[in-house]
Amino acid sequence: MNDLMVQVDRQIHRNGGLGIDFPDEIEARFERDIHAERSHKLVCMGAVAISIYLLFLINDWRFRPDHMLEAIIIRVGVMTPIALFCIYLLKRGVSPVLREMLMTALVCFAMIFTALLIQLSVSPHSFLDLFALGLIVLVGNVLFQLRFWYALCSSAFHFCVMLYLVTAHPAPYESAGFMALMVFFSITLFSIISNLRSEKAERLSYLLLLREQLRVEEFTEKNEEFRRLASIDPLTEVYNRRHFDSLVSSLIGKQVDRRLQYGVAMIDVDQFKAYNDHYGHVKGDVCLKRIATAIFESVHPDVDIVARFGGEEFVVLLPSCSPQAALARAEEIREHVSGLALPHAGNPQQGIVTISVGVSAAGSGEDYDFENILNQADEALYHAKARGRDRCVLSPRSLPETPVTADA
Repeated sequence: MNDLMVQVDRQIHRNGGLGIDFPDEIEARFERDIHAERSHKLVCMGAVAISIYLLFLINDWRFRPDHMLEAIIIRVGVMTPIALFCIYLLKRGVSPVLREMLMTALVCFAMIFTALLIQLSVSPHSFLDLFALGLIVLVGNVLFQLRFWYALCSSAFHFCVMLYLVTAHPAPYESAGFMALMVFFSITLFSIISNLRSEKAERLSYLLLLREQLRVEEFTEKNEEFRRLASIDPLTEVYNRRHFDSLVSSLIGKQVDRRLQYGVAMIDVDQFKAYNDHYGHVKGDVCLKRIATAIFESVHPDVDIVARFGGEEFVVLLPSCSPQAALARAEEIREHVSGLALPHAGNPQQGIVTISVGVSAAGSGEDYDFENILNQADEALYHAKARGRDRCVLSPRSLPETPVTADA
């Protein structure tokens, strides 16, 4: 995105050139963003243009009644189907290049068939039609607003046709042909300038809008990153205590409303101070990170919430979980950590890194207060450590019976 922003700024502030050429990446994005709207606009303008073109049958009836049949055939039988076919293709959807080619071809056909009508007519008034040919140029360059290079090519084609007509069609009086040619040339030049200015303005407006969109996207990405950093513990990459509390307040409320059970597992790394003293704090951080990963892999990440509670302590919230199920999940976590087989010289009894887990659960709607459940899990953790560590203990308050223990 930064590279694209640089390109956009460079295009906005560049000097020289026509100002209508974009780098490939911006051009592709420009066409993608404006294509549907431009196609719809061309469909509407095409319908307007062909309607006006057909109204010129009145002009044919007044100036060349002897060739009225040919006028009807050309305008209604030939040009109108061509225009409707182009409009149909635009509505169906075509590429940007084909879109511009279709509309360029449409105005060129209009010029050819109009020139044919003028050539067929022997009426002395037909020469006046040469002054109206500039309308076709205006349709392509101003009404359709063909892309500049297409407008320039079609205008050159129109001028060649006009030059031929002035040369081949007899003028009613001297210098009338030259005057018609100068009027046509002026209309063509002015409309080309207008077309260029219009496209430059459109492209500049798009660049300014694109720059703002990119800034918003960049701000949104940074804001999301800041929010993530504010909610994630930077070492273990699980939730931090503050974000855990905010999630719990929302989730527990739903559990209470639905009278659902939930479990809490308090986890503490056994003899972690001894681990740091023996291996150093750098390796201690690596150890905590691997343990956090093992905990996260042992739960259901779409449902359960894992957080670093502080130091070497972790907490796991287990929504919709009975006391027995919470104890079983805690045992899975303990076995996963033990399965890492991380050497621990400061834990001579096991020789590897182990954890102790205290489990508590909101039972059958009797006590849904999270602080109480958390305190019960903390008490169960104390019992787990007192009984030799590397084990899971379920709080006696979660069940009416005696405490349940899952020993290693």
